[in-house]
Amino acid sequence: MKVRVASAGTGKTASLVLRYLELIASGTPLRRIVGVTFTRKAADELRVRVAAAIEEVLQTGRHLSFVASGGSRAAFQEAAREIAGATLSTIHGFMAQCLRLAAPLLHLDPDFSMLGDWEAQAIFEEEWQTLRYLAQDPHHPLFGLVSDELTEPLLHLFSRRSLAEVFEPAAGEANQHLLQVYQTVYAAYEARLGANLLSPSELERKALELTRHPRALKRVRERVKVLLVDEYQDVNPLQGAFFAALERAGLPIEIVGDPKQSIYAFRNADVSVFRKALREGEPDPPLTHSYRHSRVLVRFLNGLTRYLAKEGLGFGLEEAPPVEGVRPEQGRLEVHWVVGELPLEELRKQEARVLAGRLAALRGPIEYSQMAVLVRSYNSVHFLEEALAEAQIPYVLLQGRGYYERQEVRDLYHALRAALDPRGLSLAVFLRSPFGQHTETGPLKPLELPQIEGVLQADDPLGRLAQHWPSVYERLRQIQAQARLMAPLEVLKFLIRAPLMDGRPYHDFLEPRARENVDALLFYFAPRPPQNLEGLLERLELLSRQADAGDVPQSGEGVQILTVHRAKGLEWPLVAVFDLGRKHVHQAQPLYLGQGREEGLLKQWVALPETPAFEGFKEQIKRLEEEESYRLLYVAASRARDTLLLTASASHGQPEGWGKVLEAMNLGPASPPYHRPDFHLQTWPYRPAPPVRVLSQPEPSQPSPWVDARFEPEPFPPLFSPSAYKRLEAEPLPLPDPEEGEAVPGRARAIGTLVHYAIGQNWSPDNPQHLANLEAQEVMFPFGPDERKGIMAEVQALLEHYQELLGRALPWPRDEDYPEFAVALPLGSTVWQGVIDRLYRVGQQWYLEDYKTDQEMRPEQYFVQLGIYLTAIRQAWQIEPEVRLVYLRFGWVERLDKAILEAALGEIMPKGEGLRR
Repeated sequence: MKVRVASAGTGKTASLVLRYLELIASGTPLRRIVGVTFTRKAADELRVRVAAAIEEVLQTGRHLSFVASGGSRAAFQEAAREIAGATLSTIHGFMAQCLRLAAPLLHLDPDFSMLGDWEAQAIFEEEWQTLRYLAQDPHHPLFGLVSDELTEPLLHLFSRRSLAEVFEPAAGEANQHLLQVYQTVYAAYEARLGANLLSPSELERKALELTRHPRALKRVRERVKVLLVDEYQDVNPLQGAFFAALERAGLPIEIVGDPKQSIYAFRNADVSVFRKALREGEPDPPLTHSYRHSRVLVRFLNGLTRYLAKEGLGFGLEEAPPVEGVRPEQGRLEVHWVVGELPLEELRKQEARVLAGRLAALRGPIEYSQMAVLVRSYNSVHFLEEALAEAQIPYVLLQGRGYYERQEVRDLYHALRAALDPRGLSLAVFLRSPFGQHTETGPLKPLELPQIEGVLQADDPLGRLAQHWPSVYERLRQIQAQARLMAPLEVLKFLIRAPLMDGRPYHDFLEPRARENVDALLFYFAPRPPQNLEGLLERLELLSRQADAGDVPQSGEGVQILTVHRAKGLEWPLVAVFDLGRKHVHQAQPLYLGQGREEGLLKQWVALPETPAFEGFKEQIKRLEEEESYRLLYVAASRARDTLLLTASASHGQPEGWGKVLEAMNLGPASPPYHRPDFHLQTWPYRPAPPVRVLSQPEPSQPSPWVDARFEPEPFPPLFSPSAYKRLEAEPLPLPDPEEGEAVPGRARAIGTLVHYAIGQNWSPDNPQHLANLEAQEVMFPFGPDERKGIMAEVQALLEHYQELLGRALPWPRDEDYPEFAVALPLGSTVWQGVIDRLYRVGQQWYLEDYKTDQEMRPEQYFVQLGIYLTAIRQAWQIEPEVRLVYLRFGWVERLDKAILEAALGEIMPKGEGLRR
C-alpha cells in the first residue's frame, strides 16, 4: 500500500488528479480505476477536476509527458468517454458496489437498500424494547438480566459497532451480562434488516465479509485495477480492515491523508488505521508545498506542528513534515490575550470585544463576508454574538449545536408532548417556554421557578394551573384541542403562528436566528408530513440524537461563526480562533472500550462502571481525546489563507487549554508585546465593559391606527365536518388494553363503517354474498383471519338488530327514501359538510335518522351534529323532519327534542347570527 502524507493546503486533490493522468497514460483504463473519498461533494468535485484535466490534455497538449505516443492519446480519448460512469464515490458507495457484484454469494439481495444511522438506531431501540417486554417472562433465557439501566450502555455500544467486528466482555460479570443482552438485541436487529436492507455499519461488516470469500473477492479484483483513497486519516477500523484485505488480495492501493487533521473520533474514525498503513506500507514523498498559506502563516504552522510533534501531542514527527510557502504574500498573524484576577467566564466577554475590535480594524482589504471565527465549543458562541452585535458587525452562524436540540425546537416538541400528556418534563418545559407566560398580574410575564414547581408537585397539576394561572391553562387547552382536530403539520403551524400569548404568536418571541430554525422545521416536514402526532414526536426525538443534524445555516452576509469541526475542508482570507483558553472537558461515557486483535478479528473489550477494566479503559479514551484536541488546534489554525487571529483568556495569568501551546511557543500572556506589519502580540488587562450610553431620542411619531391590527383566527376551518367537531369536544378514549380483552384501535371504526355501508345499500345479514362483499372492504385489510371473523360476527348481529327494528320502531315501507344523504351548511366563515345516514318520508311525515354502533347511549354527544343536519334540511327543503338516534346494539330509537338541538347549535354559531327556519 502506497501512503502519502499531505498537510493542509498542499494540493492533495491536485496530486490525485495528476495520479489519474499518470495511470491513464500508463494504459490503465479509467473504468478500472476507483477513486474513493469521504463525502459525495468531494467525490463530485474530484470527478469534475479529473474530467477537466483529461480535456486539457486532449485540447491544449498540456502535461505532454503523459502523452508520449498516439496510443496514450487514444487512452485519454477513451477516458473522456468513460468519465461519467467512472467509479468516483464515497467509501460506502464503493463498498456497496463491491457487494452488488457478489451479493448472492453473501446471501444478500443485489438490490439491497441503505438506511440512515438514526433509522438503524430506531430499529435497534425497538428490538430492545421488545426484549424488555419478553424478558419479564420467568421462562425467558434473559429473565432477571434485563433492566432500564442497560438502555444507555446498549445504545452507546451499538453506536460504536464500526470500531470492531466483535465485542468481548472485560473481566466482570456485569460486562458478560451486558454483552449477552446486546448480542440478543443485535441478532433481532439483523433479522429485521434481512437480506435487502443495510445501515452504514452493517454495510462495512458485509464488505469485510466479502474479502474473506474467495469467489466474491475475485469478482472485485477482475473489475478494479487500482484503488485511490483520499482522506484516509478519517477511516474507521472496519473500513481500514476492508482496504487492508483488498491490498493483501493483490489490489494496488494508494492512500493520501493527513494524520494531523484526524478529528472525527466521535464518528468512530481512528487515526491509528492511517498510522499502521504508514508504518507497514510503502511511503510516497509527502506533499510539502503550501498553496494556501501566506508566508507568515507557513512559519507559524511549521512552528506549531514542530512543537506538537516533538512533545507527542497529537501526532509524530513523521506525520508533520515542514512545508514551504508558494505564495509571495507576507500575510499577518495576531495573538491577543486577556488577563485578570477573574473567572474565565468574565474574561471571555472582554476577549470577544477585543476580537470584534480587531475585525473592525482589519476590514477594508478584507470584507466581513471573507472572515470566519472558529470556536472549539458552541458554548463560546454567545460571547461572540454579544460582542459583534455591540460593535455593529454583521455575522452569520453557519453551524451550531445539533439543530434538533435547539431550544426553540425543543420548546415546540414539549408543547406538542404536553398536549398529549400534560405532566412531567414536557409540562415543565412548556411552562418555562414563552407558552407559559401569564397575564394574571398585569402585562405578559413568565412563571417563576417556585410557581412551576408548585404546579408540578400538585396532586392535580392542571387543576392548580387552572386555579392560579387560567390564561396559561386556557392556552394549553387550545393546543390540546387543535392537536385532536388538525393534522400534525397543521398543529405545528398553529403552535408557531397562532396568537396564543396575549395576542402574540410564539414566532414573535424568537430572535431572527431562531425564527429561521422553526421555519426550517416546517419545510423539513412539509414534503412527507407524519400521519399522526405521535409519529411527528418520535421523529423529532430520534433526530435530536443525531450528532450530524447541524443547525440550519443562517441567511445573510457577514463574519461567519462556526465550530472547528464544521470548518474542516474550508478556508477564508481571514480566520480568527476564539477562546483558546477553554479546556478540553471529557464527557463521561456509560461504558468504555479497550482495543485488541485476536485470530485476525478486530475486537474491542467492553467495561461497565465498577468493573476492573473500567478506569483503565477510561484513561485510554481520555488520552486519545486529548491528542485529538491538539489536532483540532492545527485544523483551526490552517483554515486561514492570509491573516490568522488567535485570542485567549488567562485567569490569574495561567493559560489553559490550547493557550498552553501558545505559551510554550513564546506567544503567551507573559511574553513582551510585539508589533510589526506581519506579526502582532498583545496582552489586554481586564477592564469591565463600559456602561451603555443611552442617547436621547426624539419623540416617536404616532403609529398608524392599523399597526396593531391583527387578523384573528376563525374558530373553525373553512370546510369542516360535524363528526370532526365531535372528536374535538369529546374526552379522548383511554388506550385499550388487549390483555384485558379490550378491542385494539381500529376495530370499532371498522364495525361502524361496515354497518353503515350495509344499511345504506339495503343489504341483508342473511345474504352470504352481501356479507362476503362487506368482508372484502378495504377497512378489513389490517386485520388477521381471527379478527375478521369476530368483526363480521358483530357486524351481522348489528344488522340483524336493524332488520328487527324495521316495520316496528322504524317505519317500513317508505314513500321516499334517501340513504347516505350529503348536506352542506354555511355558518359564518365555515361550511359544515356531512352525511345524514337516512332521510325518508312516510306519508306526510319526514324522518332524519343517525345510526350508532356505540357501546353506550349518550345522545348529548351528537346534539351539535344533528342540529347541523336539521338546520341544513330545513333551509334546503323547507321541511320539519323528526330527528332520531338509532342505537343498534340496544335496539333502541331515541327521539330528540328539536329545541335542544337548536340550543346545542348555538355553540358553533357566529356571534350575532341566528338560525333561519
